[in-house]
Amino acid sequence: MRGFFCLVLLLLFCTGGYAQVAKRLSREAIDSLKNPVLAAEDERTLFFVSQQIDMGVIYESDAPIEVAFKFVNSGSKKERITKVTTNCGCTGAVYSDKEIMPGDSSEVVVTFNPRRRAGTVDTNAFVYTASSGTKPVARLTLLGNVVDKDEWSHLPCTMGCLKLKRKSVTFEPVEPGSVPQQRIPCANIGTRPVTLSSRLLPPYVRLFTEPSEIAPGEEADIVISVVGDELPAVMPRSFNIVVEGVEGRVSDRTIKVIIEK
Repeated sequence: MRGFFCLVLLLLFCTGGYAQVAKRLSREAIDSLKNPVLAAEDERTLFFVSQQIDMGVIYESDAPIEVAFKFVNSGSKKERITKVTTNCGCTGAVYSDKEIMPGDSSEVVVTFNPRRRAGTVDTNAFVYTASSGTKPVARLTLLGNVVDKDEWSHLPCTMGCLKLKRKSVTFEPVEPGSVPQQRIPCANIGTRPVTLSSRLLPPYVRLFTEPSEIAPGEEADIVISVVGDELPAVMPRSFNIVVEGVEGRVSDRTIKVIIEK
């Protein structure tokens, strides 16, 4: 019985000591997982076009957002991604574990889920390769701002970092000597000021914004006008204007203009 009691005391002592050590190591391990030290530059064989992407304003109700980080194998030997870790449960990553030959390109797709994540976004994904061992070769960062409600619900259309009331305008028959205008309310939901323009406009069309620079979080008007004295004798009833100054595909940056006859 005495031996059993001593054994119990020994186990309690050892368990308590182990718990303290484990707790101390656990904090260090968690920190090393969240913020691992990157491999030295001469050991990084993957060159990423960008390692930081700003997603702008996101709503909690939005679907998970996928952001592609493109890279090239800039080394002289074939390489392979072994794992990608993230420092937040709101973030995941998808990648190919196939070997990448020198000069070949691929991508790591990082997914961010904004649900219940209102506030500033600053989350990282760490890329490990077969040659980097325990140190990642890249830190991929997603920035942004998650808001808990859509304050721009009155602007249902999207054009890059802009929210718009609509993406088309219609003019009544334009008389000579007149310069009618149509306005499209919009708002900059991004993090940088925006200045809009359009190349290759028809000579009888003008496009500008009021104010000329749209600050982040501010509303404005896209103003489209038609100069009656410059209308050609023969012209299409409708045409498209491609807006410059925001990112996105041409089809996403297009405003349809209709002039009634």
